[in-house]
Amino acid sequence: MSGVLESSGLTVRYAGNVALSGVDIVVPSGTMIGLVGANGAGKSTLVNALAGWSRGRTTITGAVRLGGHDITGLAPHQRVAQGLTLVPEGKNIFTELTVDENLALVRPPADRTGRHTFTVAEVFEFFPRLAERRSHKGAALSGGERQMLAVGRALLAGPRVLMLDEPSAGLAPRLIADLLSRIRLLVDRGLPVLLVEQNVKAALKVVDHLYLLERGRIVGEGAADVMAADHRIVEAYLGTIAEGARS
Repeated sequence: MSGVLESSGLTVRYAGNVALSGVDIVVPSGTMIGLVGANGAGKSTLVNALAGWSRGRTTITGAVRLGGHDITGLAPHQRVAQGLTLVPEGKNIFTELTVDENLALVRPPADRTGRHTFTVAEVFEFFPRLAERRSHKGAALSGGERQMLAVGRALLAGPRVLMLDEPSAGLAPRLIADLLSRIRLLVDRGLPVLLVEQNVKAALKVVDHLYLLERGRIVGEGAADVMAADHRIVEAYLGTIAEGARS
């Protein structure tokens, strides 16, 4: 299986500690790939390594390819310019600016070859609540609205691949389902998405393929319906037999 985004042997070390070990991951065109695992498993470390940055001094080895090109040696801003877009967990909008102002700051790519481009009107179509709140400052938005705005900003950058790190963090279950279902619409339009989630039950309802990360290693992967019945997923994250998890 080839992908728009691929890593091979991706390893991250903090001083003498290995945080990520030999990870191979593939994000094909028009699919949503899920990455799940417990706190501390290395999920954020992985997407940060794909994006080319870290929160501390690290040694990163292995290879990352985007659109068939090796981007291993590129700086984070260069990877963004190539279309690898990450919406990180937590603070990811300008709270003192309005929704309109946040969106206006994003410059569309000059070269749109291979990019999935969106207009502000399309962002508002995907997230109607943002249109209703367009004159409100980021600080006045709910957690769900902030996540929608963060995703909207990422879409305007014309991603080849969109990576989302824990977009459901802190949201009510109803808002999680709504946000992920809207992101699924983007995937159905052709945009490849790598979804990092701790809410495994919610992820299984929208992803096509799932990777299970434990202690910095991929310990299982497969189609979502297959992984929903994997005993490690069931016992650690679902609590019950997951028959019909995607229904």
